[in-house]
Amino acid sequence: MKYQSPWVLFLLFLIPIFFYFWNKTSKQPVIRIPLSVGSNLKTKISTSWISSAFKSLAIAFFIIALARPQSVSKYQDRKESGIDIVMVLDISLSMLIQDMGENSRMDIAKETFKSFIEGRNNDRIGFVIFSGEPLTLAPPTLDYGLLLSQVNTAKPGSHGLRDGTAIGDGMALAINRLKKSTAKSRVIILLTDGDNNVGRIDPITSGDLALGYGIRVYSIAIGTEGRVRQPFPQQTPMGVVYQYAWVENRLNPSLLKQISEKTNGKFYRVTDEKALQEVFKNIDKLEKSEVITKDKVRYQEEFTRPLFFGILLLLIEKLLALLVWRHWA
Repeated sequence: MKYQSPWVLFLLFLIPIFFYFWNKTSKQPVIRIPLSVGSNLKTKISTSWISSAFKSLAIAFFIIALARPQSVSKYQDRKESGIDIVMVLDISLSMLIQDMGENSRMDIAKETFKSFIEGRNNDRIGFVIFSGEPLTLAPPTLDYGLLLSQVNTAKPGSHGLRDGTAIGDGMALAINRLKKSTAKSRVIILLTDGDNNVGRIDPITSGDLALGYGIRVYSIAIGTEGRVRQPFPQQTPMGVVYQYAWVENRLNPSLLKQISEKTNGKFYRVTDEKALQEVFKNIDKLEKSEVITKDKVRYQEEFTRPLFFGILLLLIEKLLALLVWRHWA
């Protein structure tokens, strides 16, 4: 609550003077009220004091109304420009390798993806997986709960996808999900632990498509290169068991770097869990939604209520003088 003309409230200091003047000059009768039923003893009450009190309160309400009290409500005019992001995750069997910490590459990647999703607010995010072929698990959406549940379902050998590393096909599917987007910024986050070895679309061709649609590609190569111990799942009557074999793990950092630089994105080489978390923090800073906030204030006039009470008090004072005081005088 605020007053448009707060200086008017200083007139309230004159109320005691008005009260004293009206009480002294009033010609209101003195009323006599019996002390008890049937008793001849009566007490006297000066109605001038009551009348002066009513008029003084009425004037006080009029002064408050004259000061123009106003209720104040604030609201924000918020304009948001979100980003459309598609996260592309390699789920080939090599993602089961544990060379980045206590957990597998896949588990570390999924947890980092989920933390990134939980840190966004106004951006539509989609999720694509690939091994020897790609699959969309979630189109760009603001339903982060659905998105997180789909990330949990991703694992090597799942969803009926054949094994391999089709980086170009995975990127092409992500581009297809973003090409009709009207967002100011469109981004692909590609995470893989291998080199492109299958698929119908060359990764460089996918990079050219991304460039043509104005899509930035942030590529992340994870895991160690060279000879690594890889688990291979085997289905048995007792469930899935893993057999281990030494394999040669190959990456193509120059390919991923070329794609990212071509699309004005960035390439990251990661070999441990903490470094991967730092990469996503960096991407989070680089790709921030634009939020423009303008504070607005609305004033609502509230003088009618004190004006009403002031008039009501004057009417009551007049009715008492005309009908009540004269009856008891």
